[in-house]
Amino acid sequence: MFSLARTARLPAFRATRMLLAARLYTTKPDVSFEELQKIIHGVTTKPYVLIDVREPSEVAEGRVPTAVNIPLGDVAAAFAMPSDNFIAQYRIDRPSEEEDIIFYCRSGKRSQKAIDEVSRVDHTLNLRNYRGSWLDYSEKALNNKSLK
Repeated sequence: MFSLARTARLPAFRATRMLLAARLYTTKPDVSFEELQKIIHGVTTKPYVLIDVREPSEVAEGRVPTAVNIPLGDVAAAFAMPSDNFIAQYRIDRPSEEEDIIFYCRSGKRSQKAIDEVSRVDHTLNLRNYRGSWLDYSEKALNNKSLK
């Protein structure tokens, strides 16, 4: 977690840069399993894109419905590419600032790295992390078929 106390010992310029960088990552709260269920099943009306940053071999074991796979190693380049190339590569429109872009992986660590990388490419996007990620989803949804 970011600490304001740490910035007191830094030169003003560097402390300001750290505060601005921290702001990029804290603009939207994490997505919970319950919120993700509402999003997937259309209970909420805000447009979204769900991005799985796991490797294709991991995705083959299961995925969250509606997710598109963009492995972590490809995320920064994907969000830097022109819209036409993005559509050709991933078969969806390039996400925009009107949408919530929700990232997940296996446990939530790679999805946070993806948010860090994408925010460096485009800081105008609404980036969110499903911190529980696949481990949480598979435990709660796949083991209880009534939640699917």
